[in-house]
Amino acid sequence: MKLKSTLSRVLTVALTIGISGQSLAATPDPASEEYLRNTGLGTINVLPAWNSATGSGIVVASLDTGARISHFELQGRIAPGGSTGDIDSGGGHGTSLAGVIAANFNNAGIVGVAYEAQVLPIGVANSSRFAGAASAAAGFNIAASRGDVRIINFSAGTIFAEPLNSSIINAINAGKAVIIRAGNDFQANPDVPPSVYNQFNGRGIIVGAYNPNTGTIADLSNKAGAAANVYLAAPGVGITAPGNSSDDAFVSWTGSSIASTHVAGAAALVLSQNPSLSSAQVVEILLNSATDIDAPGVDAISGHGLLNVGNALSAQGDLDSSSSSAGALGVGLAALAVGGGVAYFWNKNKKAKEELENALVFDSYDRPYIMNLNQVLNVQNEAPKLFDVMNMFDRQTRAVDVEMSENLSMSLHTRTANQTDYVFLKDSDPFLEEHDELRDEDLSLKVAGNFNNSLSFNMQHNYAPSSGFDNVGNLSLSENFIWASSYGSQYLGFGSIADSMSVAYQPTKKVALRVGANHLDDGLEHGLSSDSAMLQGSYFPTEKSSLSLRLSNLYEDGSLLGGASGGAFSVAHANTTAIGVTGKYEVFDKFSLFASFTQGYTGVKEQQGSFLQGFSGLSSQSWGTGLIGSNLFRYNDRAGFAISSPLHVSSGDADLIVPQSLDSFRNVSTSKTRVSLSPQGREIDLEAFYRMNLNHRTQLGTSVAYRDTPEGASYNGEGLSVFTTVGMRF
Repeated sequence: MKLKSTLSRVLTVALTIGISGQSLAATPDPASEEYLRNTGLGTINVLPAWNSATGSGIVVASLDTGARISHFELQGRIAPGGSTGDIDSGGGHGTSLAGVIAANFNNAGIVGVAYEAQVLPIGVANSSRFAGAASAAAGFNIAASRGDVRIINFSAGTIFAEPLNSSIINAINAGKAVIIRAGNDFQANPDVPPSVYNQFNGRGIIVGAYNPNTGTIADLSNKAGAAANVYLAAPGVGITAPGNSSDDAFVSWTGSSIASTHVAGAAALVLSQNPSLSSAQVVEILLNSATDIDAPGVDAISGHGLLNVGNALSAQGDLDSSSSSAGALGVGLAALAVGGGVAYFWNKNKKAKEELENALVFDSYDRPYIMNLNQVLNVQNEAPKLFDVMNMFDRQTRAVDVEMSENLSMSLHTRTANQTDYVFLKDSDPFLEEHDELRDEDLSLKVAGNFNNSLSFNMQHNYAPSSGFDNVGNLSLSENFIWASSYGSQYLGFGSIADSMSVAYQPTKKVALRVGANHLDDGLEHGLSSDSAMLQGSYFPTEKSSLSLRLSNLYEDGSLLGGASGGAFSVAHANTTAIGVTGKYEVFDKFSLFASFTQGYTGVKEQQGSFLQGFSGLSSQSWGTGLIGSNLFRYNDRAGFAISSPLHVSSGDADLIVPQSLDSFRNVSTSKTRVSLSPQGREIDLEAFYRMNLNHRTQLGTSVAYRDTPEGASYNGEGLSVFTTVGMRF
């Protein structure tokens, strides 16, 4: 049940426009000539980013040949105080760079990546687009000294030497995000020396030119090489940009210089969305959100891969319900799961569902987003799987049964680490030493014995929580039915495996007493941890009948009736006391009728920051009944039918408190809705099975399981599962 990082599913996340301080009007039309003319925009997936950021308020220093500030695409886009330098006549390199970064959204020409950012052109290069070390160093020093400059883009040709190298590091240390082109020398490494990029300290990026026609770095562009950890690819082939020959001229460029401006524009978008980000965070976001285009992972050709602006402005890493600036009040949103007992409660309350559609969340960079949590909530109560069936038939394992003495026995089972590999025909090695890694969770151990005819014990490691605690008379439900836990043993724990022990005392044929305890901890970050205890008394009025009364107590640490711990719907702890009654009666020589009913009462301690607060006491039930027979058509065959309803909260409510908005001081406003925790419907499960031994080594089994109103939600439809199993001993 590892629910972590990006929630293990596709999410729809939108930036809260009011939070970012921007009021976005219409964004560029992807079908317009203005958008299509700059082919790099589609390549870097900029459209989703424009829904939440435009570059407004961010200044990018462009160190090159200067810019023709009278060009219509640059009107209002030039920051005051820059030097135009030696504006080259060979197309207008510096003008083009400024245009790709921030050309106006004006339904003409092209549109820049960050079309409302400002560019500070600093002329450091001559008309041949070459910058001497001293000139380039002076430009870096000017940009580093400006408090309004957040990003420095350096695209001119140069020889990296002193004082340039030191000035780059000084700008890095001044908190600027530095973007440098990789160079166009057809080389395996950038022309930026390791002595420079090894001192980036997470605040610099080297950019290579991406060729969309080949899907990798352009031939002329220097590759990532030893600088792979700080290298990013961006469009750099046939890029249309403002030119220098007139105020409405355009030219086309190929190379890493024009590629670097796409990254500079993307950095401006990231910062305009959240100006509080540091330069190191901006660089980390851009690198980590890139699209892999060559060898998997960071590689020597394209480094981190291709710039993906849409990804960069989407939520990154773990999500939380509170800003870190508000202190440790929030809860992680990687475990958005509720237990089956309280499943889909929000659908009974229209207002609650609407509040969850617009919940305020924060990513790992403390960036605020609005998320529809209804889309990502899930229920910790799944349909039966083949693994469950194989567990029940005890045939998914290699097994060793050891009779240690007349009164003591041990069973050892090993599962394969690959749960899809259930059939072993390799050899008789029970521990899979030659085939699979053996983990603790794949190992099950049982030790059972008796002290005399009336006193016995049973200890189990990594068995199902219901195993050993679900007997009705001498009938073990878990050995026959997939949903045996529905018949009351859910109140002993909600995980798949647990450690348990029990002691039984039967002084006479008519009376028996059993005590036991379970400990469950799946070891996952948002997993389940619980402890339970059980006391059961049984009465056997005749050889054909039995009646048992069970009292149990379940303490869940961090979860509520099987929901994930540590998430937005978790609790500090929950304590459930349950009382159940079970009975069996042999109606015919070959058939027995059984029934079980359990009533539970749960008290909850709220978790600070959780969306659920102010719990009332919860009442719940589960029940099941069925018929089972043996020796029907051949010796030792078995068949059964059962109808059951898993644990279901019948009454109880709580306050649903959902973060909704953020003011300019980063204070979070919430909504509060009282909700019933009882699902809108009740799940009913039907199950039938038949199992027989073909010979002393081979067993054949078939199970059919049908769910009506799964997890208590009528819109989930119906569920039907059919399993056929063949078990073989070697």
